[in-house]
Parts: sequence; structure tokens; C-alpha cells
Amino acid sequence: MKSFILCNRVSYMLGGSKIKFRIMAAVVILLSCYYSLASQSNSSPDLPQLIFDNFAPTIREQVKKAYDDAQKNSRDASAVGRLGMVLHTYDQHEMAESCYKRALQLEPDSFQWLYYLGTVQAILGKQTEAAATLAKAVRLNPNYLPAQLKLAESLMASGQLRESQQIYEDVRRSTLNVEHRTSDVEHTMAVAYYGLGRVKAAQRDMASAAEYYRRAVELYKNFGAAHYGLALAYRDLGQTAKAQEHLALYQKDKLGWPPLADPLIGAIRELNAGAQEHLRRGISLEVAGQIAESIAEHEKALEINPQLIQAHVNLIILYGKLGQAEKAEKHYRAAIEINPNQAESHYNYGVLLVGQEKYREAAEAFKKALEINPYYAEAHHNYGSMVEREGRLDEAAEHYRIAIENKPNYRLAHFHLGRILLHQGKNKEAIDHFLKTLSPEDDSTPGFMYALGAAYARTGDRQSAIQYIRGARERAIAFGQTQLLSLIERDLKILERR
Repeated sequence: MKSFILCNRVSYMLGGSKIKFRIMAAVVILLSCYYSLASQSNSSPDLPQLIFDNFAPTIREQVKKAYDDAQKNSRDASAVGRLGMVLHTYDQHEMAESCYKRALQLEPDSFQWLYYLGTVQAILGKQTEAAATLAKAVRLNPNYLPAQLKLAESLMASGQLRESQQIYEDVRRSTLNVEHRTSDVEHTMAVAYYGLGRVKAAQRDMASAAEYYRRAVELYKNFGAAHYGLALAYRDLGQTAKAQEHLALYQKDKLGWPPLADPLIGAIRELNAGAQEHLRRGISLEVAGQIAESIAEHEKALEINPQLIQAHVNLIILYGKLGQAEKAEKHYRAAIEINPNQAESHYNYGVLLVGQEKYREAAEAFKKALEINPYYAEAHHNYGSMVEREGRLDEAAEHYRIAIENKPNYRLAHFHLGRILLHQGKNKEAIDHFLKTLSPEDDSTPGFMYALGAAYARTGDRQSAIQYIRGARERAIAFGQTQLLSLIERDLKILERR
């Protein structure tokens, strides 16, 4: 987590009524694949061999208890399956797959073990096997919509677009018939529309893809992947302003995804007692802008493992965002006590100090990060920003150049180096760096494009200046950047009068 200085037998219920799905011909075909795969082995798979020392101390006892229980009750599908669940929650997917297969040999018509097996097969990239397994699960329990959605996803991933589309359509039509729409229903609809959009995009029907993506984001406005798909569809349709608008929304919610009611997967997650799981949740919450909730997950991770340095490092920034500098500094001190040679600790502390306008102390923190890791592009950039404040332009430019050497697409470093070069009269070199700030497009692009236009104006290239400043105006309008827009309008009027 770096900061940068920046100018759940189970039926799925819908509205209190179980929705019955017809079993599609595609599912029947897939079942034949499942039985073909299953017939390849008539013996129960052995339990996986575990090396308990490979598990963190905080979870080792939990894994060992589940393993011992499975060994003592090796003909009990529940015991074997539970071991698979424990391994699943700690991302040991290949070993979990073995356990789920053994549980299915003991209990062949278990929806639960089929669903879990199909899930881990998909994670492992075995999409054809996953689709066959999930097809049997859907036949046993057609009311469990998460299984329908996972089946559609595996079909798409294995190139079976028509079959995938058919299942997404079944889910969509069923949710449309629900009398009382809960958030769970709307989230399920959103994912179904998103899946349909992906199918249409893969078929190069961009108009239909855009319509499905649009419906997905109407149902769940923070659906990052759907905003991204919609942006690409609008781009291909030549609707640039709309593409920019949804690209900006994607940048804001890159990991945003509709939370689905999936009690079976919820049961897997509830088994996770590890600090790393809390850390993972915390990072996801921070990306979603839920800072207080992210802090709570990081603190839970530290309750389990006080030596988890990444949690301390992240909390420096998180508490800084809430203006709680004392708590942020406490975690900085804890981090460097565990490992004083963790460059990110010093970097994040420097960012905290910049927020407090303690620029000299911030420069020292960034310098310390560079002593530990001289290839730390962000630290070079931020140290350059500090010395530039003091008028040391050549030194700042050198750090911006090193940042670019280590991270060639580092837009901020290109931008700040371009500014210095422009100030020094090195206009062509400045323009070369400004041009490298234009991709990928996001809410920073209008400002970068404006700077590029201004640089062209300075060289006397009025035509290029007007071209890029007009482009900046179009994007500033799309992103709703009114303050920047007023500056652009002012300069554009001057240029157009000449």
C-alpha cells in the first residue's frame, strides 16, 4: 500500500421465494463431461501430505486438527471435506481439490463438495473441469445462484460463449421476476449483466456490450470492472466523452464488485483465522475508500501477529489519511523496531510528514528509504519534490530521471521533470516527457494534457497548443474538473484570438 504525493443442504433465496431454473441442454452436455472425467478414477484420492511447519504458527494447530480428524475419519465425507475447506481458506487450492474429490467419492451427490471442487478448479485454471463439476452442482441445486454464475464464468473462460450467455440470461430473467428486490437480488442481476456484457464484447457486439455494462453499473454504481468494460465499449463506439467518464469511475473503484450472498463461500472465509487474511481484507477496503474499516482489519491482523510488519507499514498511511498523526507515528516506530531496513516504512513516514508540512523531516525519511533501496522510484520522485521546493532544480531533475529509469511509465516523474526542463528552456525535451504522461487516461490526464498544450504554446507551435488544450478541455468536462476547466478556457481564448 503506497501513497504518493499528488498536486453461504443450502438454497439461495430471492424475495422469500425459491426460483426454479430450467436445466439447459448445455448443462446436460457438461454433465456427460463430468462423468467422463470421474470415470477416470474409481479409487478415492489419498489425503494430501502436509508439512505443518509450512503454516504460520497462528493457523498451524487449526490445520493439524482438521488433518488429524480427516485421518481418523477417512470414510467420513464431512471430515475430509472440512479439511479441504481449511486448506481452501488458506489458498492451498491443489490440496483442497484432492480433499474435495475424496469427499465426493464418499458422498457423490453432495452439492456442497461439488460447488467447492468446481470453485477451486476454476481458481487453478482448470476451467473445462470446473464447468463440468459446476454443471452437476447446478443440476442438484438450481436455486443456488452463485453456482450458476460461477458456471457461466468457467464456460466463458473455456471459450463456450453461447453456453455462458444462456446461463447468464437465465439468471437475469429469474431475478427480473422477483417481486421484492433486495440488495442481494440487485447485486446478482448486476453480475449477470456484467457477464452478458463480457460475452457480447468477446463477440465484438460493442453496442450490446455497452447496454449490458450500463445496466450493471445502474444496479451497482461502484462496479469497477463494469465501468472499465463500459469505457472500452464506448471508446470502440466512438463516444469519447462517455468513455472518459466511465474510465474515471473505474479509476475510483478499480476493485469494486457487488457483494454476493454466497453462504458456502462465506463458510470458507469464516475458517480463516490468519493475520494475512485480515491484512488482505484491509488492503481491499482501503482501495474501496473505506479507511476506518481498513484500519480495523489491519489492527485485527496485529492482534494475531504483532510482528506483521506490513500491517504496521500500511497503518502509517491509513492513520495519516484520517489525520491521526500520533497513531501513524506509533506504527512507524513499531515497524522500524521490527526491521529498520524496510524502505517502505520510511517512505510512508515521509508521506505522513509531507501531510504535516514538515518538509525537511520528510526529505530525510525519503532519503533513508533511498539508502535502503536506491531503486525506489517513488522515493526518488518524492525526494526530488522536496529539494525542488528549495530551488535545487538540477538535483530534483536528477532524482526525477532516476525515478523514470526505474519506472519508465512513471507519469508524475515525467511531468515534474518536464516542468523543470521547460523552466530551463529545454522545450523539446520537456515536450517529450509531457507526451509520456498522456497514457493511460484517467482523471489526471486533463491536467497533463493542459501542461503539454502550454509547452507547445511556449515554443510557438500554436496549432499543437490549441489541439492539446482543446483535448484537455474535453476531458476536464468529462471528469467534472471545473476549476481546471476555467483555466483551460481562459488560455484557449487567448490562443484562439491570435
